[in-house]
Amino acid sequence: MCGRFTQSYTWAEVERFLSVIGPARNLRPRYNIAPTTPIDILRLGGTGRELVTMRWGLGSHPA
Repeated sequence: MCGRFTQSYTWAEVERFLSVIGPARNLRPRYNIAPTTPIDILRLGGTGRELVTMRWGLGSHPA
């Protein structure tokens, strides 16, 4: 199973279109993101939308 994708946005684009809170980040284009790769995602935090790094995966398993 594959599940690869790309990301090619700048911090200015993210901030302008998604109203993200927090300090500016150095986002770089990535053209071959595979499962288990750490990626930047947008989530709703206590004070608004925030960009955080999480591990890309196809599912989770209980510990």
